[in-house]
Amino acid sequence: MLLGATAAAFVVTERLKLEPSPITQVFVTKVFSPTCECETDLGVIAFRLRRAERLTLSIADRGRHTVRTLVGPVARRRGPFSATWDGRDEDGAVVPDGVYRPLVHLRHRTILMPNRIRIDTTPPRVRLRSVAPRVLEPGKRLRVRYLLDEPARVYVFLDGKRVVLGRSTRPRWKVEWHARGRPGVYRMTTAARDVAGNLSDATHPVVVVIPLRVLTPTVRVAPGKRFAVRVVPAGRRAYHWQLAKSEGQSSARSLVVRAPTRAGRYVLVIRQDGLPHRVAVDVRRAHG
Repeated sequence: MLLGATAAAFVVTERLKLEPSPITQVFVTKVFSPTCECETDLGVIAFRLRRAERLTLSIADRGRHTVRTLVGPVARRRGPFSATWDGRDEDGAVVPDGVYRPLVHLRHRTILMPNRIRIDTTPPRVRLRSVAPRVLEPGKRLRVRYLLDEPARVYVFLDGKRVVLGRSTRPRWKVEWHARGRPGVYRMTTAARDVAGNLSDATHPVVVVIPLRVLTPTVRVAPGKRFAVRVVPAGRRAYHWQLAKSEGQSSARSLVVRAPTRAGRYVLVIRQDGLPHRVAVDVRRAHG
């Protein structure tokens, strides 16, 4: 009798092996963080049923113990099916970091899916290797070299505003930014978001400068007369100016200077953060 039952069970098992899987077109999220408060804080399990079934979908840990039942038991028609998992157990607590797998119970079959879901709630760590240049001249690129402890994408912020998001997830790499923006002194920080969605702490700030800008490129003025040059300083800091034998300091947005008494071509040099900015000054007497 026992031999007959064993033989029958063997036949059923072999027949099940030969049958096509009752679920096809499987998609399972590979990794996510239930604590990231981001777009990747849920896992998706989706597949297509070949025929109508009574279905229960659960999540199992490495020991194949059920940690959460997501759906069912419920009757489902053939066709697409999907469910989400928030990375929590039956009591609503976040499960420990690790690998989990979907477990599908059907009427006559239980399938432990091979697709692994990795729960990762540990933020990456980012360390700056170098930041250069510190004064971002027009046309220059800010190069931020960094080191990560896991694959992640790096953000660069100026005074808390994101200016660039790196494309690579390489642990040792760099991001570049074409300097643009209002002249000023900024606190640059970086942070990294890993594949699961966890965001790191920001790095210690590094001071960078978008330099002074001169808006008046040329001036024509009579000898000895005053003229104005429009300037956008980098912060509320003084800049130095020099014209012929005259020089001084100012922080005004409209620099007022007296022209030389002799006619001729001169250059007004305005300097801040070690960068010279030149304004052509054409001193000539009015005709007539």
